[in-house]
Amino acid sequence: MRIGFIAAILFCCRYAAAQQNTIQDIISNHIGKQPIYKIAHSFTEQYITIPCEFGKAQLAIPENILDLTTVQVTAIDLVFTDFPSTDDLIKLNTSRLQHLFTKFPFLVSTSIVWSVIRQTDGAEKNTAIHLFHGFAIYYRPLQNAATAKTDLLKLKDILAPKVEPGKIKNGFVIGDTSQLRKQYEIEEYTTVLKLPVEEALRYMQIDLREKATYKNYDSLFVYIKPSADDVDKTSLKPPPDSAVLKIFDRMYWKRMLVVADVTASMYPYTGQLLIWLKLHEEERPINEFVFFNDGDDMEDDKKVMGNTGGIYFTSSSVFEVVEQLLFKAMSNGNGGAIPENNMEALIKGAAACNDCADITMIADNNSMVSDIALLKQFNKPVHIILCGVHDLINLDYLNIALYTGGSVHTEDEDLNMNLKEGEQISFHHHQYKVVNGKFVAVR
Repeated sequence: MRIGFIAAILFCCRYAAAQQNTIQDIISNHIGKQPIYKIAHSFTEQYITIPCEFGKAQLAIPENILDLTTVQVTAIDLVFTDFPSTDDLIKLNTSRLQHLFTKFPFLVSTSIVWSVIRQTDGAEKNTAIHLFHGFAIYYRPLQNAATAKTDLLKLKDILAPKVEPGKIKNGFVIGDTSQLRKQYEIEEYTTVLKLPVEEALRYMQIDLREKATYKNYDSLFVYIKPSADDVDKTSLKPPPDSAVLKIFDRMYWKRMLVVADVTASMYPYTGQLLIWLKLHEEERPINEFVFFNDGDDMEDDKKVMGNTGGIYFTSSSVFEVVEQLLFKAMSNGNGGAIPENNMEALIKGAAACNDCADITMIADNNSMVSDIALLKQFNKPVHIILCGVHDLINLDYLNIALYTGGSVHTEDEDLNMNLKEGEQISFHHHQYKVVNGKFVAVR
């Protein structure tokens, strides 16, 4: 009985220490400013808000609030106002965080990207009391085999050629591909999709009564050949956030090693990578592709830093080869924790391509780097394309670029790293400073 009591005390002490360390880190290193806070709308995430009153720490948690244990929380913004502007309001915001962690203790997590946003239009009390105060919590569906499959279908939809309403697609569906070459000259069909039977028939505008013909199949292969008047390369459908396309177009990198995160709803951005490859296929600007999914479907407690796996390579620049490898990497990754094995992918990718001139990593700003400790083993400049940026830049990626002498890129901004200790920069509306060889956000 005494042992159990002592164990309970130790657990509580460890939790209290973890909570305090997390709060201290959030308050010290994740401060940003906006005139008035705006929700960062995203096509890969949803959000909820938990308000509190001006000047109060108690949270007004809705009775019907989403069960946050059923989703993957990616980012949380603590929002307050600039009144009084001479007060850092650390005590008040610490209390707000304590209330949040008391209600949702599982949010004390290193995998969540935090921002503390001070609204500068709230410098007058009469204005401040009408602004939002509290937490904005961003989340995705829990990553598992089902969501990975859904994301893959969404990616295939991005890559499928557009067809005008009423226009018949030039192609066919087939279940058994073993005798395919005897029936068709399949090299003519540039797009290949694998879809559930009903979805495949609907996609090809085939009467759904034909399902009976394919009753022994769960899915069908769809082969599509563009007609003569189709413009294949401009028929792809990039999403509204075209960060990857814009950055590749303006940076003119050569003989690239591209290392891309294919986990957790990154399909809009890996889709853009494939679109860009299609548009520049003849130029062959990419020497090596590396796709990583943080260990395939390995359980998190079995992952070993530096040997997590789930890394896929190809030195081919043929669109269909790269496309199928990306599909395979996505299909084999069934989720797990949010932090990803970015450094392992970089290290192994660079080893596989000694003649690559520029190393580019397509990364999720809302995912921490689980193996950041391996950074000291890497000394080649890395150009980081950040996707899904809400507000503050994830410090892990700033520090990778800083240590390697690389660069960081968002949809509209570029930051080249040639900074020394104590130097401060402005990037994506916020200030960052190099302290003890690492970046911290400046109040």
